[in-house]
Amino acid sequence: MNADTATDDDTMIKLKSAQDETGETQVFEISLGAARLSDLVIDAAGDDDGDDDDDNKKQLEIEVTRVKGPCLAKVVDFMKHHHEENMKAIPTPLGGSSFNEVMDQEWFQNFVSDENLGGNEMLFDLLTSANFMGIKELLDLCCLKVTFQLTGKSADEIREILRLPDLSPEEEATAREEHKWIFEESYAPTLTAETR
Repeated sequence: MNADTATDDDTMIKLKSAQDETGETQVFEISLGAARLSDLVIDAAGDDDGDDDDDNKKQLEIEVTRVKGPCLAKVVDFMKHHHEENMKAIPTPLGGSSFNEVMDQEWFQNFVSDENLGGNEMLFDLLTSANFMGIKELLDLCCLKVTFQLTGKSADEIREILRLPDLSPEEEATAREEHKWIFEESYAPTLTAETR
């Protein structure tokens, strides 16, 4: 561990959530070292190296304007854990035919499980939060989970999972005309031993 990492681990910052429906916000404390996983935090922290001897210096508080409290709590949990156990990079092409085969680290598997998140709404909130905060590892994990949720599903099932509105007959006809390739039978990719 180098001196900069030790300083970042000792420097605590606060992440303030967006207001919820009642106007309340939540504040979470996290080490700067763990929070540096986020591009948003890196940009907001600037060149603050935590090496200021001024004991009266105010603790850095970053407003995360697009992430509500319950979701930000999950994001903070992810960053803290990732700081202790780095998530392995997700291989391209995917090295398995199920989520658990590709993501073989148990904590990260459990983190995006329905039991932990309570369903897809929180998963999609995490996905958009990871994108907003510039947390590539969390974004990759959420996208991987969604990828395997959508694999092998019909258009109606995908529409339900992604909470997409039903198309009117006119909208569907327009979509079929503008995107013919999607609706072609030959488009549906098949996995062979060579493509796996």
